[in-house]
Amino acid sequence: AKTVSRASRGDLHRASDLINDQKITARLNMWESIPERLNKDGHVIAEIVEEIRNSLDEAQTVIDKRHVQEIEELTEREEAIGARGSGRKELESNHKREIRRLRIDELRFGFATLANVLRDKLHQDPSESLARSIEHIRRANGALNRNPNESLLLQGLLVSLSDEET
Repeated sequence: AKTVSRASRGDLHRASDLINDQKITARLNMWESIPERLNKDGHVIAEIVEEIRNSLDEAQTVIDKRHVQEIEELTEREEAIGARGSGRKELESNHKREIRRLRIDELRFGFATLANVLRDKLHQDPSESLARSIEHIRRANGALNRNPNESLLLQGLLVSLSDEET
């Protein structure tokens, strides 16, 4: 419940989706482990980015199932009363927005988790490097507003963090 609360950030719709998400704790642990695993090797950064992207895809399956059900219901209605004015385009647009919102929310959750790990380290051992790392995460979080390419954003963030040797 605590993890769902943190991940939903007060969004009741997201919280209801996350309640049925069996892998939310695994995603939290993945984000928390990044500072320990990260180094300057490009293949390590690529592996972590791939792992994050896979976790985003897994998180998306929760709403993908609901979307399939909504499309099936719409198709049945269209067969019964006709396709004209059925709202298919609006529904598909809503689905795309929901998916994008979910992926952004997941990344924000991950960035917040990562920043919290680094803040805990900063309290134990104050360093300029850790403070800069937290600033890199803050910038990446802000960049989500511009709808960036997920892989490039994550690669850039992890390269920045590895340069700071978190």
